[in-house]
Amino acid sequence: MPYVIARLIGAYEVLIIIYALLSWFPGAYRSKLGQILTRMVAPFLNMIDRVVPSIMGMSFAPLIAIILLEILSRILLSIL
Repeated sequence: MPYVIARLIGAYEVLIIIYALLSWFPGAYRSKLGQILTRMVAPFLNMIDRVVPSIMGMSFAPLIAIILLEILSRILLSIL
């Protein structure tokens, strides 16, 4: 069970990375994939953006989200 949770967290991290990479392509967030990823990932990243503001227009929310998820995954694996 702990490994299933860790795998799900890892999959969510991949979704965050793909979401962040979409910013390199104009109009990518308006594509079907972009809309699906936005619905899945944006609420979590928006919570982080409220705490850690952008610096010079760059959001560090995806990086912070991945770090937080990795910490959560390691804690869950060590507890369970």
